[in-house]
Amino acid sequence: MKKLIIFNPSIEGGGVERNIKLIFETLEKPLKKKIYFVSYDKVDNLDESIEVVKPIIRFNVRSRIVKYLICICSVFRIYFKNKDLVIFSFQANVYAIIVAKILKIPIIVRANSAPYKWTNGFKIIIIKTFYKMADKIIVNSFEFQKEINNIFKVKSEVIYNLLNTKNLLSLSKKSKKFIFFDNDKKSLKIINVGRLTYQKNQIELLKIINSVKKDIPIKLLIIGNGPEKNNLRRYINQNKLTRFVKILPYTNNPYVYFKKSEIFILTSIYEGLPNVLIEATFFKLLCISYKCKTGPKEILKNGSGGLLVKEHKVKKISDILKKYYLSKNKNIYKKMIEFSYKNINRYDLHNQRKIYQKLMINFLK
Repeated sequence: MKKLIIFNPSIEGGGVERNIKLIFETLEKPLKKKIYFVSYDKVDNLDESIEVVKPIIRFNVRSRIVKYLICICSVFRIYFKNKDLVIFSFQANVYAIIVAKILKIPIIVRANSAPYKWTNGFKIIIIKTFYKMADKIIVNSFEFQKEINNIFKVKSEVIYNLLNTKNLLSLSKKSKKFIFFDNDKKSLKIINVGRLTYQKNQIELLKIINSVKKDIPIKLLIIGNGPEKNNLRRYINQNKLTRFVKILPYTNNPYVYFKKSEIFILTSIYEGLPNVLIEATFFKLLCISYKCKTGPKEILKNGSGGLLVKEHKVKKISDILKKYYLSKNKNIYKKMIEFSYKNINRYDLHNQRKIYQKLMINFLK
């Protein structure tokens, strides 16, 4: 029986890494023992049954490309010991496909971000060329599937992100003091969780807060790490938002903060299927999201389960927040929240686990 290489060179504290861990957790033990996990970065709390392949060298590097290249070396090291392999790539898919074709081994790729913003013509040609060489392409939403199939002329399969509701509930019940929210009974409490990047676009979230701070009492918590952190802090200081906004580093348990919040806002320019939006619906937060490709419309059922706003419409979301706060009758919002919550079973851990188990068994036999 073959062994599986999970290829994810850069761990950046996002939904992809959480999905990988959930996949590992849900696999039967015999399957776990057949997995090599290849990453440049250290991974916490990983199942001991899985063999973690350490990079040949490790130094303080942020460059994704450097991480990709070092991890490719790890794949070759594994191959020289055991040639009966399958690669399952969650990141750097083109690199992984090239390696798989050189070694003449099967490859599964999981695409995580919609191709909507891949405007570079040369990049599209490269991806289109190599994605056709993959033995299996997995995407995480039906809207995403339509996009990738049309642009790259490939066939893909939808497997939703996994949601472990029992674990989320357990984590959310842990005691956590957060004075910024706890000592404020009047303010509208908003949360955003995600990498601090151009894609996640938290700068527009800050602009929303800046535009409504004089009209309603409001507070925003952003949880995440990333290259945009300094730009966000600069905007906060320049616009005197320190009383209204708090940025906390990435944590494995943002759910204690979900429980203290009322509204989740997603201002991403593009997505795949944002885990945090699914998690927010599970914790019965009112969800407001840009209508970006792909994922939010599918999660919020085209607006039946939350409020969808065209990208970059800062004033529109500002008006929604003011209307919500000043509204005496919030039944319409409660119905949205309940609708989303009732549809959460689409991401049921056990259903998705069966799909992944079957997929891996078929490739490893």
